[in-house]
Amino acid sequence: MERRLLSSKMAKKKGLSQVVSTVVLIALTVALVAGTLIIVRNYVTKGLGDASACNDILEEISLNEEYTCFDPTTNSTLISISRNEFALDSLLVSVSYEESGTTFYLKNEAETIENLIVYGTGSSSVSLPLNESGKTYCLSHVYSAPSIIQIAPKRGSKQCNVVDSIQDVPICDPSLKCTPILVD
Repeated sequence: MERRLLSSKMAKKKGLSQVVSTVVLIALTVALVAGTLIIVRNYVTKGLGDASACNDILEEISLNEEYTCFDPTTNSTLISISRNEFALDSLLVSVSYEESGTTFYLKNEAETIENLIVYGTGSSSVSLPLNESGKTYCLSHVYSAPSIIQIAPKRGSKQCNVVDSIQDVPICDPSLKCTPILVD
């Protein structure tokens, strides 16, 4: 009889041990799933925030093909940019030639950029076009037509992808002279 009591106590302990083990495994699984969800949610939220900085600007800023050209008489390139109504911190402009290239940022605040003036005014104080407007710039001291001109907006700390480009930049109409007259 004593053996039966002892066997029944051991069976209860064994049963209790299995219940505790199951509860611990379930709690551990829930904790791992919760931790994974938190990490994934933070990663996705950050990624969507970065993506949303650039997803609404595809047709908001563009190169004006009619006035973007190379002027061989002055060895200058005209770059014409049109802008719709939207927030923009700066614009990366990349002008590539067969063997070299140049890049610069146009910002909301006027500044001087080497070899760059505002077309028609001769001002060396350059800035982004205002909302719902456009500007043409004259990049001087270039000796061949660019192979490609690209623009890529920057909003906050996010540098967006190229939104517009012109390949095989044409020769300017003779009436479009890029005269580097500085009036500041």
